[in-house]
Amino acid sequence: MRIREATPGDGAAIARLHRGCAAYYVGLAAGLFRMPDEDGLIEFVEPGPEDNSSTSLFIVAELGDEVVGHLYAVLIRPGESDRFQSDADVNEVRLFIHALCVLQDYWRRGIATALVEAAEAWGRASGATIALCDTWPDSPVSMPFWQRRMNYESRSIRLRKRLTP
Repeated sequence: MRIREATPGDGAAIARLHRGCAAYYVGLAAGLFRMPDEDGLIEFVEPGPEDNSSTSLFIVAELGDEVVGHLYAVLIRPGESDRFQSDADVNEVRLFIHALCVLQDYWRRGIATALVEAAEAWGRASGATIALCDTWPDSPVSMPFWQRRMNYESRSIRLRKRLTP
């Protein structure tokens, strides 16, 4: 397995990953998740020069010549107004993992672990002292991965209510 920066030309593989992860979640909770539009998806996820910078990281995992996983993360630095917040984390540089996806045929082979560890190392080297991510709490795969495998702790819960007319 090789972890590398996502580069132009990876869009089709990343779109396939994105659709595969979406299908998994749609299968679990169709009322909460949906399949992304395919028209324009490759162009939307196609890596650009801004995706790997001093504040963002877009990496892929390859097995042979196949992209089988990807991760996108950003650094969040304390801002001027953060001194007025009660959340202690906002005074530190945070690594926020926005997306992690591995093709289902390759689950439980260490690919997601390698991607997260690479992101955490990048974050540490960039001054991050805390790593954060969001995940769906009812996922039978995601929660054990983040909590047991990667040692992340639950810090908050995002609540949802549909407002209907």
